Amino acid sequence: MAVPDKPIILIVDDDAAALDTLEAALTRRYALDYRIVAHRSANQALDVLSRFEQRGEETALILADLWMPEMKGVELLGRAHQIAPGARRGLIVAWGDRHAAGAILEGCAFGQLDNYLLKPFTPPEVHLYPAITEFLAEWTRENRPPLEVVRVIAPEVSPRGHELRELLERNGISYGAYSSDSEEGRQLLTSLGLQACREPVVTTQTGQALCNPSNIQVADALGATSLRALHERSCDLAIIGAGPAGLAAAVYAASEGLRTLVIEREAVGGQAGTSSLIRNYLGFPRGISGAELAQRAYQQAWLFGAKYVFGRDAAALRVDGDRRIVTLSDGLELTARAVLIVTGATYRRLGIPSLDRFTGAGLFYTSMGADTRVMRDRTVAVIGGANSAGQAVVHLAEHAHKVVLLVRGSSLKARMSDYLIRELHRLPNVEIRLNTEAVAGEGGRTLERLVIRDRRTGAVETLPFEMVFALIGARPHTDWLGTQVVRDRYGFILTGRDLLDGMPAPARFETSVPGVFAAGDVRFGSAKRVASAVGEGAVAVQHIHEYLATLSEEKHPSIGVRSEVRVHPEQPVLH
Repeated sequence: MAVPDKPIILIVDDDAAALDTLEAALTRRYALDYRIVAHRSANQALDVLSRFEQRGEETALILADLWMPEMKGVELLGRAHQIAPGARRGLIVAWGDRHAAGAILEGCAFGQLDNYLLKPFTPPEVHLYPAITEFLAEWTRENRPPLEVVRVIAPEVSPRGHELRELLERNGISYGAYSSDSEEGRQLLTSLGLQACREPVVTTQTGQALCNPSNIQVADALGATSLRALHERSCDLAIIGAGPAGLAAAVYAASEGLRTLVIEREAVGGQAGTSSLIRNYLGFPRGISGAELAQRAYQQAWLFGAKYVFGRDAAALRVDGDRRIVTLSDGLELTARAVLIVTGATYRRLGIPSLDRFTGAGLFYTSMGADTRVMRDRTVAVIGGANSAGQAVVHLAEHAHKVVLLVRGSSLKARMSDYLIRELHRLPNVEIRLNTEAVAGEGGRTLERLVIRDRRTGAVETLPFEMVFALIGARPHTDWLGTQVVRDRYGFILTGRDLLDGMPAPARFETSVPGVFAAGDVRFGSAKRVASAVGEGAVAVQHIHEYLATLSEEKHPSIGVRSEVRVHPEQPVLH
């Protein structure tokens, strides 16, 4: 039997009139591309869904009314997820239903539904179609091959190939990945005349072919870096880092008329951009991926006029009168009236030589860019006990046969949000092992086995893991500052009242160098949350305006590194 071309939208409601109205509305808008299937019986709907899956038919979206006689809509959606795990799920709730809140909150917390809809849906252009389109867009992104803006051709086991795929994915650039060991990959290399290039090859839609390119070369080839920014080399505000704090600052600074330049060495979003789902960010009740949040902010700042320089590190900072000069890793110098350092933090490494040698070949320090297709029949491990590790487990559990979370501590409560802990315990294919640490890795060209140790008993065990994701925190990216800006012993930048004793404190986010500010995870005392980083980036712009106003009025004191610096008593300065 031929499989129908159209994916299915399944709707379930025991109210015949409501069901007919919803079916008619969806048919008018979506029947060209989707098959609309409606049922009044929850049990019959589940039976039909099972038959769809057995025949290999795709179900894109399942909508179920909350209150039905055979079972609640939340239960139906939870059971439907076991049958068709790739389908999006929406709960239909009547306007004014005061008893629905508990079911919605519980359903979201335990992953039984993705969002809810309020009925009646009149007019559907306002109350129905936007939500349905968002559901279908999410399903399409995960189940349909993207437009290949870029092609990456690399050996099947290639740490650099993995880095390039991760770089593209984190920057929201659609790409196709081809193994240079495959027939298709070999044909592509032959057509490009690059058979001798054993390292990754990147091709663009414009016909460029780059052999083992650097991140700078990739960014410039894709037009991500503003050529105008490179030519002008001066601005009112240079923002170093495009994580949540940097993007928020770029939006506010550019929208308020400051000539704003953002310098990012890797990808927009920073560490937050690697989170598969942020469930507790204000305004997104059903969550949003870190990458999507970052892309929205990136585009928002760009529309206000912010310019970007990608693929380059900040290498040095110096003061020249009322100018702040930032030297980039390729030697380029940018001049700014003020600088905001929001470089965030980089992933901490395990520091286990026998395991770290498999980085990109079985060991990964982010779950972004991972080929989820190869996980279907495999057991994978996640190392870590904070939110980033928990979010990775939830994401990977949708694709892997089993996910084992290895936690050094005796509890998850100290560093992980409660909603994530409950979600991990709910997932049937997730195992949590506390008081456990990785001590070694084994294998040939790729990781084959992970050696772990029970920290209480000392017992050592070797497990057959071919994919391990280590999300064990981060350290601030501030080594490039040297002693120019005062930091604590861990490298976090001291600002405001944490700096001075016996004299007026600088602005809250100002560093030991006037006109140089810091915000977000890189700053000492920050909350290390996405929302707080966004808030700090926004508020820092207010202080930057005040600083620039003093310059224009010629009331600012002598420019240079502040004297009479004191260090936080528990965290000495890193020299």
